[in-house]
Amino acid sequence: MMRAPTSISPPTPVEAYKARSWGPGAAPLGNTIGRALAIGGEALNELSATHSAIQAMTDDTAGRARALQDKAALTNLVELHAGLNGGDAVASQPQALAELAKIQSNGQTRLSTPGMIAAYDQQMGPAIDDATDQITRHALRQAGVERQAVADQELQSAQQAAANAWQDPARLIEGLNTVKAMAAGQADAATSAQDRVAAIRSAVGGAVANAVGQAFGAGEPEFAAHIMAGWGDTLSPAAYQLAIAKLGQANQMRRLASIFGDAAGGNPQTGVMETEVAQSPEQVAIDAPAGSAVHPIAGGSVSAITGTPNNATVEILHPDGSSTAYGGLGMASTAIGDLVTPAHVIGSARPVVTLAANTPSGDAIDAGVLLRNAGGSGAVIGQSDTPRIWDMPALRDRIAQRSDLSPDEQALATTFAERRMAADHMQLAANDVSAGRSIASLFAAAPERMSQAVDLPPDLAGQLSPAALAQVDGALRNVAQATTTPPLSTPKALRLELEQRQAPGVFTQRNLAPLIGEIHPADLAQLTSSQGAIAAGVSDDRPQTSRSAILDAIARHEIVNTVALPDETLPAVQNAAQTMMRINQLDPGDRASIDNTVANAIQSQAGQS
Repeated sequence: MMRAPTSISPPTPVEAYKARSWGPGAAPLGNTIGRALAIGGEALNELSATHSAIQAMTDDTAGRARALQDKAALTNLVELHAGLNGGDAVASQPQALAELAKIQSNGQTRLSTPGMIAAYDQQMGPAIDDATDQITRHALRQAGVERQAVADQELQSAQQAAANAWQDPARLIEGLNTVKAMAAGQADAATSAQDRVAAIRSAVGGAVANAVGQAFGAGEPEFAAHIMAGWGDTLSPAAYQLAIAKLGQANQMRRLASIFGDAAGGNPQTGVMETEVAQSPEQVAIDAPAGSAVHPIAGGSVSAITGTPNNATVEILHPDGSSTAYGGLGMASTAIGDLVTPAHVIGSARPVVTLAANTPSGDAIDAGVLLRNAGGSGAVIGQSDTPRIWDMPALRDRIAQRSDLSPDEQALATTFAERRMAADHMQLAANDVSAGRSIASLFAAAPERMSQAVDLPPDLAGQLSPAALAQVDGALRNVAQATTTPPLSTPKALRLELEQRQAPGVFTQRNLAPLIGEIHPADLAQLTSSQGAIAAGVSDDRPQTSRSAILDAIARHEIVNTVALPDETLPAVQNAAQTMMRINQLDPGDRASIDNTVANAIQSQAGQS
């Protein structure tokens, strides 16, 4: 009979472990532990290697990142140094190199591991070397530039010193030789002989061109011609052609000036001596370049002009009653009644000018002694280019009468004469305005100190034209004889104040001295002060007053309405506006209210008229 099968329970994990460990065929205990330790060690080694790799990557990344940041600083430093020139670049090189080392040192200090530092140095090393090389090369280049700049400056100084000696041939030659030696010394060994010669020629030519230019600028074309004759071959083609053109122009200008001088001197015939003038105690003959200025030896009034327009005599009556006569004038520059001083030009000389003098009773005076006491012929004969009054139509006619001139020469000479005469007239007019303003200001400050022209400062009297001086003398004499003083704010004074506001350019060209005695000294002082400020370009910073505010408003009214009020109504308009301002207590700065007030005052005066 078969037995029922017996069920067997599976072993527990512990039992299985025991069966393996202590059952038949189980490995010895020591071998099992050793095997387990070996397996664990391998795992640990793998983990450590992974950690090391990660750390290495981290260090490399950190080092590279820091290096990238510091490379930007290196680039900025190199660019900053590259922006320096000359001595600045040379002087800052050590500091720039020290800054490179400082950037690298600071970068290393901020890194915490050798791996980071190694990665940083690997990136920064070449960058530091490159930056050092760029800074050093730039400093060397700029050192060369600086040396060349110094050498160029020294050469330029030598060129200028040589050129400045253009009037002294010995010093000029010495200076040019110095320039030549310096230019030769600046050429380096690699320079070819041809280039060396060209550099020397250029340096010397620069000094010669400067010297020639100075000679032309000083009106000495003869000196320029002499310099070019000796050193012209050193000039560049362009500089040589320019100098030749200037020489031609200078010769032409001398020719035109000679024609003008002859015309001013009455067109004396070339090569023909003037009629012999008998030398005597009563009359002395003075040689003179044709057209040169003739001055009186003492001040006085022009009492007569005799002779012919081409050979005139100007007689001057002096304050002590004596008189002098100046003959041989190709053209008179004064009129009867003019007042003159030794600074004035009374005419243009012919080749011989005569001087005669008489006592108040009419007896002759030894003219030779008189001339010597005055300082010799230089007291009478002045420069050809001294400004004076001209008879423009007469000069044009005299140039046209020159049969030895071609039509082109006549046209050029006429243009030259017109420009010269216009320039002289403009200069004399400007002198009248400037001196007149000073004289008017002096009179306004102390009217009692001036009664005639002889009371004026000599320099101011000499600046006025003879006609203007006579006019001022008459005004001063009238004031001295007058028993009353002109009132404030006369129509003429107010009109001039309006002109000052409306047309300052016209106002600055007005001679105020003849107004002496016609307007109140206070008004004259106001006008001279305003004219001086406008002429000097200085703004009027005086505080606004009711009077100035009213005049400003009147000026605006005339401009806006394009109508000029009758001069005789100006005082009444001003007084009416002044009264209304006072009654209404208007502030001078209230422009709108004052404009209305002035408009009402003008309307009121119009209604009364």
